[in-house]
Amino acid sequence: MKNLPLLIGLWLLAVVQLHAQVSSLDSLLLRLDSVLVHSDDYVKEKEMKIKQLRMRKVPSNQEEKFWFNKMFYDEYYVYNADTAMAYVVDNIRIARQLNKQEWEQEWRLNRVFLLVATGLLYEAETELKQIDEKRLPSDLRLQYYDRKIYLYSHLSQYVGKPEYAKIYYEDEIKLKEEAQKMVNTGTPFYYWFKAMFYRDFPDSAEYDTLKTELKAIVEHSSLNTRMDAMNSYVLARMYMNEGDEDNYMRYLIYSSIADVRICNRDIASMEELSSLLYKRNDIDRGYTYINYCLQMALKYPNRVRVVGISTVLDKLHQAYQERNILQEKRLKNFLYTVSILSVVLLVAVCLIYIQFRKLAKSKAQQHETNKLLNSHVEELSEAYKMLANVNEELSRVNEQLKSTNNQLLEANYVKEEYIGYVFSICSSYISKLEEYRKNVNRKLKTGQVEELKSWSASTSIVQSELKEFYHSFDAIFLHVYPDFVDDFNALLRPEERVVLKEGELLNTELRIYALVRLGINDSVKIAEFLHCSPQTVYNNRLRTRNKAVIPKENFAEVVRSLGKMQR
Repeated sequence: MKNLPLLIGLWLLAVVQLHAQVSSLDSLLLRLDSVLVHSDDYVKEKEMKIKQLRMRKVPSNQEEKFWFNKMFYDEYYVYNADTAMAYVVDNIRIARQLNKQEWEQEWRLNRVFLLVATGLLYEAETELKQIDEKRLPSDLRLQYYDRKIYLYSHLSQYVGKPEYAKIYYEDEIKLKEEAQKMVNTGTPFYYWFKAMFYRDFPDSAEYDTLKTELKAIVEHSSLNTRMDAMNSYVLARMYMNEGDEDNYMRYLIYSSIADVRICNRDIASMEELSSLLYKRNDIDRGYTYINYCLQMALKYPNRVRVVGISTVLDKLHQAYQERNILQEKRLKNFLYTVSILSVVLLVAVCLIYIQFRKLAKSKAQQHETNKLLNSHVEELSEAYKMLANVNEELSRVNEQLKSTNNQLLEANYVKEEYIGYVFSICSSYISKLEEYRKNVNRKLKTGQVEELKSWSASTSIVQSELKEFYHSFDAIFLHVYPDFVDDFNALLRPEERVVLKEGELLNTELRIYALVRLGINDSVKIAEFLHCSPQTVYNNRLRTRNKAVIPKENFAEVVRSLGKMQR
């Protein structure tokens, strides 16, 4: 009896914790429902981004077209497999034309991914057999293992006979063991590769540490990238192997949220979540989710996944029918009860009606007076509302005009500064060209041909002019936006901030984003201005975004608002 209060306290604590966990899952499901309601908006954003890419001019240079195709592939490979495959085929052609064997192997592995994702497993296996693993560099060899694991995973799930599924599963484990030896912390999707292997070995020494690190990453992620979806999914599978169904469901929801936001149509997490909801008797939500999965699988298209989805859909449909039969029985019982209550209610209504007739006579005169008073009050209320609406609209228009005027003032100021700068530099270059002409003419007249050849072959003049040109550009830009460098550094992690050398106004990294601040966002145009390749500009911008303390996708937009204009 002495331990009875302690036992009761422990029981109450367990009940409270269980209720909190269930409430948390319900909250996450409502969050997923909200994301699913806005799925069309995410698709519109995706299509708008693709439309903007299509507005760019297709490069005539094959190497530039190769990278141009890669941008489209990155947008399409989990969104529309048929379109993505067209870019894969074109890049394989370009790689062969340029005799870039490593590029060709990489894009053949991308083709394997699309073949597996669309259910063409035999074709994917045939393609893999044609790739010589031993001749691949280390990064592509890891990608080769990843594609093979992906293929065997699909084969083990969808093969007809259990004995064949077991063979593919064992081969998949062997491949994971080989692949994880090649993974290091600098490898993209490091935690995905590690967890994909160790999820099948929960008793290993690294399992708990890996799960803890992966959980921290997922809990602090924004759930709007493919890596977020993959990390959440593999963490869910780890909890599934442990038999922790609540956490399995939690991280499936996280993965589903990320998949919907990035418009991933090869969506496995929500399919598994639908099956789990079916087991928990949440039929309506499970039916909604599996219907979304089916629509995505048909649009992608994923022929194999449609079969698996149909199986879950049949179970949910049968559950719907059984629930409808039960509801019909309950409805009949309710109908009988309501009929009896209706008779009682009819008698009561008749008695109440008689009483109301008596009250109506006494209230008729009072009602007429109140009616007249209310009409005047309503008129005043409507007039007040109209006045408030007009004032609110005027305030909004004034704010818009103020913002537009500020933008126009800044644009005009920048235009005036740079027009003056352009005229000045043009005048300077005309003078230098005239001086250059006189020097050439003088040397020709004196017969100094060899000295003239040596002079014209040197690039020092061009380098000097470029240096002077960049210095002039830097000076005029910092004259307009004197706080730009400090504001730009504030966007970067402290250890990654730009430190200028003595005598420098801007360096290449700052010039690239100075051009972005002036509204030039195209990497090709920036490369032409800076006399370098578009890939160099692309790599530089990518490295800078990776140093940022703000989300990478918002970096360019924030840069366009940097630097207080000096008037």
